[in-house]
Amino acid sequence: MPKKNLSTRIREFIMTHIKDGTWPSGHKIPSESEMMKLFSASRMTVHRTVKEMAAQGHLFRERGRGTFVEKDVPRSELLNIGDIAEEIAERGGTYFSQLKFLDREPKSPLTTHVFGVHAGNIARSKVVHYENGNPLQLEDRWVNLDVVPHYLETDFALTTAHQLLMQAAPLQKAEHQLTAALPTQEQQDFLKVQANEPCLLLKRKTWSGDTIVSYAELLYPASRYSFGGVFTPGTK
Repeated sequence: MPKKNLSTRIREFIMTHIKDGTWPSGHKIPSESEMMKLFSASRMTVHRTVKEMAAQGHLFRERGRGTFVEKDVPRSELLNIGDIAEEIAERGGTYFSQLKFLDREPKSPLTTHVFGVHAGNIARSKVVHYENGNPLQLEDRWVNLDVVPHYLETDFALTTAHQLLMQAAPLQKAEHQLTAALPTQEQQDFLKVQANEPCLLLKRKTWSGDTIVSYAELLYPASRYSFGGVFTPGTK
């Protein structure tokens, strides 16, 4: 078996400590000078290895402070449509929400584009979802009142829009679009973020049968949430 090169050995050393929990999220790893001595490696080799691991999301670097194990953030399967309250509970977190807005939505270019002939009978809600006291998601949702006529009477302290919609109009089709976004002033206030803090914006349309039921813009602070997925070729 060929001898592993220094870069591979350094990488395996770091990953072993991360995976066995010796170096938890946010832990400061040994400095480049310390690893140079430990592996009898050049600064260039250590620096390149650490830089690559940071680019891959295992580490993060702070100028003047050092290199740290990347912070864990909640992660969701992008194509999985679930209830955020249940998702947080499954992680062992404490969930609650705050309703910020609920009313009938005037006909607009957005409602016309999304809902077509139903554009004049739309409700809109804005709800902030919290995990362990921190704002995790701003849910800005438009709902077809022809399909869910009691949406405006919903008590969002007792249920989520997802739970209500799944009961009223079982999901049969969904469309997703994930982009990066900077928060508006209102979104900054709701999510407790700064103007320059990057966010993840998931736009989602859902249908029941041939009728579009809901359009939602779900905004997450990128430092608190992530999306991912696994694809296995040849599986259905």
